[in-house]
Amino acid sequence: MKHYTSPRIQRAQLFLMKVSSYLEIACALVLIVAICIAFIPVPQNLYSLYLDNGFDLSDFMKKSFDLVIGVELLKMFCRHDIDSIVEVLLFSVARQMVIDHLAIKEALIGCVAVAILFAVRRFLFVPILDNPDEQERKLEKDQYIKERIADAIAAYKKEIGATSLRERAESSVNTAAADPLNEKEGSE
Repeated sequence: MKHYTSPRIQRAQLFLMKVSSYLEIACALVLIVAICIAFIPVPQNLYSLYLDNGFDLSDFMKKSFDLVIGVELLKMFCRHDIDSIVEVLLFSVARQMVIDHLAIKEALIGCVAVAILFAVRRFLFVPILDNPDEQERKLEKDQYIKERIADAIAAYKKEIGATSLRERAESSVNTAAADPLNEKEGSE
């Protein structure tokens, strides 16, 4: 959202944000009521499905998928993230494919749509876009880890340097002691 310096425009933006938040809450409440009303006949439909030996399974599945999509839509109203949008679209496409007996071309298009939604969810979904504070914490954590790694590497190099100096000193002492020329010079 672009921030303006004019106080009148800032107040108008704040007012519109508040109104849109209240409207969103009202839509969510209406959706909750609708889901509860739609859920009331589910046990009775399940019992009638049992009595009819499953002949009305398609209608029962249609109603069940509608409830699931409604719940996912409610989650989308509450969470405000990209993942919930992809889930709602995924359930909607799956419902269309499973409930409506589609032609081969339409079923193929539905499969491609589901594959694209899974690909978006897997490869293009960046959770940091949903929460900038999380991005800041992640950057701080990454910086802390980089500093600790740099400290560990510096300590290792210092230790290796000290070890190699010690080894060189010991090897020079050992070579001086084992040098036959030094023994000949000492005996003359």
